[in-house]
Amino acid sequence: MLCKYYIYVTLIVSCLSPLLAENIMMTRIFKTVYLCLYMSFTFVQASDKPNIVVLFADDMGIGEVKSLNPERGKILTTNIDQLARTGITFTDAHTASSVCTPSRYALLTGRYAWRTRLQSGVTTGYADPLIADDQLTLAKMLKTEGYRTAISGKWHLNFNYYFEGKKLLKPKNKQSPPINSYIPDGPISRGFDEYFGFHHARDMQTLIHNDRVIEHINVVDMLPRTTEYAVDFINKNASNAKNGKPFFLYMAFGSPHTPIVPSKEWIGKSGLGKYGDFVMMTDAMVGKIVDAIDKAGLSKDTLIIFSSDNGTSKAADVKSLIEQGHYPSAHLRGLKSDLWEGGHRVPFILRWPAKQGNGNRIQKGLIGLTDVFATLADILEVKLDHHQGEDSISFYPLIKGEDAQSARHAIVHHSIYGKFSIRQGNWKLLLAPGSGGWSTPNDKQAKQQKMPKVQLYNLSTDVSERTNIAQQYPAKVTELINLLKDYVNNGRSTQGPILKNDTQVDIWKDNL
Repeated sequence: MLCKYYIYVTLIVSCLSPLLAENIMMTRIFKTVYLCLYMSFTFVQASDKPNIVVLFADDMGIGEVKSLNPERGKILTTNIDQLARTGITFTDAHTASSVCTPSRYALLTGRYAWRTRLQSGVTTGYADPLIADDQLTLAKMLKTEGYRTAISGKWHLNFNYYFEGKKLLKPKNKQSPPINSYIPDGPISRGFDEYFGFHHARDMQTLIHNDRVIEHINVVDMLPRTTEYAVDFINKNASNAKNGKPFFLYMAFGSPHTPIVPSKEWIGKSGLGKYGDFVMMTDAMVGKIVDAIDKAGLSKDTLIIFSSDNGTSKAADVKSLIEQGHYPSAHLRGLKSDLWEGGHRVPFILRWPAKQGNGNRIQKGLIGLTDVFATLADILEVKLDHHQGEDSISFYPLIKGEDAQSARHAIVHHSIYGKFSIRQGNWKLLLAPGSGGWSTPNDKQAKQQKMPKVQLYNLSTDVSERTNIAQQYPAKVTELINLLKDYVNNGRSTQGPILKNDTQVDIWKDNL
């Protein structure tokens, strides 16, 4: 958009040139003004394309960040807290699902993963990608806009391995694919120029660079290695970034997800066991990446997002943490896998000095991680086609203005077992009698206890979801069910032409 002003100036120069030809002094003055305007517009155009860095933790609940849980959080997260002090903290941010794969799919596509063949659970590798080859991803969109794109860390959206011309089948034991195995349909085929990392937690010893398996490593080394790669990527691209060639870095941490493997220097640091140590180590890796941005002189024009793919896992030994005074979900009910808030309400901190205004700001507007897609398109003035980012709503106004209102009025939640929940305003409906996931009571236990088939909560008065008021408000239950049906049947939750889901979607899965 800004380049049109340069065009206007150029046209003015063309028109005035004959008139100025006889006045050498005026010509020199005008040319000087023109050159200054040109340089100014060039700078503005460059700064309107910020470097973009997404720091995506794995299984890190909202209560793990000290600044978001000051009274009941015992783990020190000094680097993430510093990011919050210099940026904007969104306190009502949600993943698209309470488990890994669907949350990552939604982040990269702006589309709910339950519209695909993945109706529950996560991907396990050695299979065709969940993201279709012709689907627009964040990386593809940014690459088209001139960005250098990279992912370091966890993919978890499926790809295939080939070795010596043969497609490898998933091994029944935990054997890793051979070194030099070829990956034809990984991140490099979905818009990323560079990939350095692994597929998912159970195959963390397999280190991949671009489209090849390059090494088998100790799982303890994966977090430091992928962080080092991210820092190197920033340093290598800093000069280009200052000259109008921005970069996009998706740092997809594999931590503090299992295996819980803090490095030797971090063991014992938290005083809460290895999980607390691993959270602190993850925080330190965030610090290294942010420091690299700052030391390279890229702070002002780099948009940094820190978030997580879902809540804390029960594998963190949550009972022991709570006994020691640390509450991973803060004041919220539920954990990873669940429909309750603790399953999908996550830390979301954004820093962009060039646009955010004052730092240390709290933003209470409702957003989803699907919305990163439309927000970046909005920032870059990319017009999305009707079938792109179909569940994504821009929150750019919330970045620019403290008093701006969220454009998102409703959001869909999804559990590990494919159970649905929908929220509109402060009203939240769960189409499940229990947690929808692993937490007690799970749905089987809830059915045995003859609990109602649905749950309704008003989060303005009951954010901890303790009092089911579905029986008191049957009309609200019906209204929310119909809204969810519309979102499913329309193939989208945003305005636009009706689209098709990839497969049939059952909002009442196993709940009759």
